[in-house]
Amino acid sequence: MRGDNNDRLTILSEAEKTALYGIPLFDDFQRLEYFAMTDSERSLVMQRKGLLKQLYCLLQIGYFKAKQAFFQFSLDEVPPEDVTFLLQRYFPEQTLTVEPLSAKEYYAQRSEIVALFGYRLWAANDLPTLLDKAILLARTDITPTFLLAEMMVFLIGQRIVRPGYTTLQTSIRDALSAERDRLEQLVAANLTNASLNILQQLLVRENTLSDLAALKQDAKSFRYRQMCLERQKQLMMAPLYVIAKVLLPKLEISQINIAYYASLANFYTIYDLRQLKPGQTHLYLLCYAWQRYRQLTDNLVEAFGYHTRHLEDNTKAVANKQAIQIHNERQQATPRVGELLLLYVDDTLADVAPFGTVRQRAFRIIPEERLRSTGKLLAEKPVSQMDLRWQAVDKQSGLCTNNLLSLAMVLNFESVTGSGKIWIAALQWMKNIFPRKQQLAKQPLAEIPLHTLPKRLHNFLLSFDQDGKPVGLHSDRYEFWVYRQLRKRLDMGDIYLDDSVQHRRFADDLVSM
Repeated sequence: MRGDNNDRLTILSEAEKTALYGIPLFDDFQRLEYFAMTDSERSLVMQRKGLLKQLYCLLQIGYFKAKQAFFQFSLDEVPPEDVTFLLQRYFPEQTLTVEPLSAKEYYAQRSEIVALFGYRLWAANDLPTLLDKAILLARTDITPTFLLAEMMVFLIGQRIVRPGYTTLQTSIRDALSAERDRLEQLVAANLTNASLNILQQLLVRENTLSDLAALKQDAKSFRYRQMCLERQKQLMMAPLYVIAKVLLPKLEISQINIAYYASLANFYTIYDLRQLKPGQTHLYLLCYAWQRYRQLTDNLVEAFGYHTRHLEDNTKAVANKQAIQIHNERQQATPRVGELLLLYVDDTLADVAPFGTVRQRAFRIIPEERLRSTGKLLAEKPVSQMDLRWQAVDKQSGLCTNNLLSLAMVLNFESVTGSGKIWIAALQWMKNIFPRKQQLAKQPLAEIPLHTLPKRLHNFLLSFDQDGKPVGLHSDRYEFWVYRQLRKRLDMGDIYLDDSVQHRRFADDLVSM
């Protein structure tokens, strides 16, 4: 988007401008479609006197169907295939004498064609309506090509023949100027002195804005230190984001425009921003803060999901490996144990044989230490897959503390469903406990949020005294359980985050008609 000597926007390239305002170039199928005439269209053509005027009228009707516009041309300026097609189809064996069409006949044809198709010609008094439409459209997308396309759609909907390209250029320029003035006034009117001071601090020192611009660099991985840096960035953005969250909804602009204005905060140098009108500079910075804060939230959410899944996968793999190992040990022990049992029916051993002799025979089958471990293995109750999974969680609890806890503490989950609210309440309960350096295991069971301890998991999530009475939580296990449920419901859409791009409510993306 740039201005020429007449202060007009260069909206389209020459090729695009020709495609929009140039005479249509039909292929064979399009020629058949657009030059097929209804009875009313043919009647209008045949009212013209002479072959030349009738041919011109056929061309104008076909071109109007294609582009809802009129063209002043001589026959040598139109594709010869069009002329040949029309002469062969409608005027076989007639001879055409090529002459210029008079201006009077051109305007007469134009008036009758627009009436035939229920259109009307562009008039000067249509300009205010078109400008108002462009100004309103600019709140959705200030891209000139978007405005031009939507203005075309509007004119077709109103059945108005499009004006010249220069008129549209001027309308778009004026609409963008009006939108810029509107935003500057709203920003100036709604910023408090405290907010202005925060924004001005970004323009005081050269390195301040460069630090801010560096925030656009996303973390290279989900590792702990990288996520610490992401949280620090979010903390830096928080004061600006609070201001933007209050102000931007009052501006009634789209996410597309917010993203565009945010990009300008990166594009301009701090010197450039100082030279702009304060309202513009403040708008760009606030849009940047709005967008970047939400992107940082998404980074933290993605890290939370990644570490939760990673922990789940690891514990599952460890549990499966242990289960296979236990199964193999039992299988390997079974034949030897069978040989031991056969000692009880061995006829070569007298009933009065000393037990020491029997023991020596047994140790030759299975060495003493191996016999002790095998006996213990077979005597104990088999460990279930679920037991192994929770034991694996115990061994990897450090990952919960290092990676998941720090992320969960800064994420503000929300939900409108009962199932989602249950787990948000559990997280909030933990948020209230951890800053006080207290442990979940020492909290009264009555304080545990309801419905977060299913009966099937009591034996795994609770600790019991000698009498089998529950006395507390397995804190690491419960913490992991809550994180897992949050991640699961986030994927399902039961839980969302307001300050997010990718994980906000679906309803937040809906736009009023």
